[in-house]
Amino acid sequence: MIVLLAGPVTAQAAQAAGATEQAEPVRREDASTTSRSFLGLLSGVQIVDRAAPILAGEFGFRVRKNLQLVVGSGRFANVVTESRVAEAASLASYIQQTQGKVATSDIDAPAWFGTVGLRYIYENAIGVRPYLLANVGLARVEFRPTFTLDGFDIGTLLNDYGVTLGRDLLGPGTHLAYGGGAGVVVGDRWYLDLGVRLTRINTPDHATNVRRVSIGIGRRF
Repeated sequence: MIVLLAGPVTAQAAQAAGATEQAEPVRREDASTTSRSFLGLLSGVQIVDRAAPILAGEFGFRVRKNLQLVVGSGRFANVVTESRVAEAASLASYIQQTQGKVATSDIDAPAWFGTVGLRYIYENAIGVRPYLLANVGLARVEFRPTFTLDGFDIGTLLNDYGVTLGRDLLGPGTHLAYGGGAGVVVGDRWYLDLGVRLTRINTPDHATNVRRVSIGIGRRF
């Protein structure tokens, strides 16, 4: 009797073991714990006196589980402030009064920037990770004013009309830039980055505050 029952019992045990192995879930690899670095591309809108597009890139790596070192660079299309627009307009008004003809002015200020900073990101397995960011670096700003008199460009002839531009309206310069931001990263290996950021540039005469809303895409490695 014992010999006859051994076969069925052994078969049932093997079936039960197989069922247990099949029922055991397969663990999904979590990029939040396996990835050491990331690379991203950001776009969006920046606002100073006027709204303009931005384009930037970021590279970073994990220092600790929730702390990342981030290096970023990019271009602001126009960081001219309301005060600089008003100052250029006052010079055009002076030329108009002294020459008795219609004078106009305009100014824009594209800027390139590079920063390094720290990002605290709440790592988890659900794929939605909020973060806070602080950074510091340099920005190269080029003020490009234009002046017309009676419809003709007089930008290179301002001295002839008694006007001399200062560093706050003329030429490129490199200045300290620093700021921070907050956002959320959505996704695992490939991700979307939605955020808001502020960069303060120590431009001559008065600082320039660049506010921006960004959306980006990136990859973890």
